[in-house]
Amino acid sequence: MNKHGELTAQIAQSLKYDEFDVFYDHGEAGENVGEIVSTIKKEFQREDELSLLDIAIVEKGSRIAIALLEIEETCDNPKAMLGDIFSVLFGKHISFKGKELAIGKYTTLIAVGVSPADHEKKNKYLVKKVKKVKAALGTKNSRIGKVIIKTYADERDLSIQVPALLEMVIRGGV
Repeated sequence: MNKHGELTAQIAQSLKYDEFDVFYDHGEAGENVGEIVSTIKKEFQREDELSLLDIAIVEKGSRIAIALLEIEETCDNPKAMLGDIFSVLFGKHISFKGKELAIGKYTTLIAVGVSPADHEKKNKYLVKKVKKVKAALGTKNSRIGKVIIKTYADERDLSIQVPALLEMVIRGGV
């Protein structure tokens, strides 16, 4: 595994839920490790892919995605964060290991990054604008219910706070 995915794999491996599976895109090969892909076609080829997500929290025994997470391990660049978000929202399908995940109002899309500066106001502004654009897209993935953008002071803070954020999301607290 490359350095880029180490933090993502560490976070994903720390997530344990009785009623949810945690799928992730970085780490040693296994049942829950594989590509989480936003695509424009259900039966897709590489040229149909819009983005790869880092983590998906999915109800056990179903394909219902409760949370989708993209981690920018080294930055909080708005362009990168918005690219992460819109490359998902512009898509028509999200799949894990080639099997489609169900997304809808019950799904939260989360983009997180690392920044020593507090960007709470900017992040709220971006989420507000994303909601407006999302409403006009008309794609299947734009049915995702909530979008969250968060930045954390450093990798340690991110690795501690993201599991707590995901816990709140799956319990309906965010």
